[in-house]
Amino acid sequence: MTDPAGAEEQVAQDEIRHPALTGESWPVIGVRIRREDRSPQAASWRPAPRAEPEDVLLPCRWPELERLAEIAIGLNRARVYVRDLGGAEPDRRPVLCLRGAPGAVQVQGPLAPVAEVLAARTRTATLRVAAVHCEAGRGQDAQAWRARARRMLKEGRTARRGRSVRAVSAGLPTLGGRA
Repeated sequence: MTDPAGAEEQVAQDEIRHPALTGESWPVIGVRIRREDRSPQAASWRPAPRAEPEDVLLPCRWPELERLAEIAIGLNRARVYVRDLGGAEPDRRPVLCLRGAPGAVQVQGPLAPVAEVLAARTRTATLRVAAVHCEAGRGQDAQAWRARARRMLKEGRTARRGRSVRAVSAGLPTLGGRA
């Protein structure tokens, strides 16, 4: 049997390098980014002055994916940020991240229009990490990542089901049923 701490350390080392840097397909979401000197200066979910639409990669580390899923389904009110992935490639692809990452720029605008897409893409990224572990012969790690994806799906369903009419309508009366 393997040492759990050693397995966690190995998984953490395997997650350091983003799979998109090796040319693998990876889930993306559209964000409008304004760049100056090839680095992001502003980002928005909606059209913004001098911002160009770009496909932004999702992260590959569990804490970031978990937090993005919570943000997307409404369990967490934290902000989403964008930063350069940091690869040696000339286009320096952006990646979604959380507050505190070096070079991160907050994505402005309401998340509601893209929340379902972000939740689905986050789950897809989690399943893709599971596939990477499975291809590398790490069955237990792959199983753990699939369980995480399943938990994301369940939490999303629970969050949607648990909203009351009053919460959805902001306290305003609705004409019968859920808004």
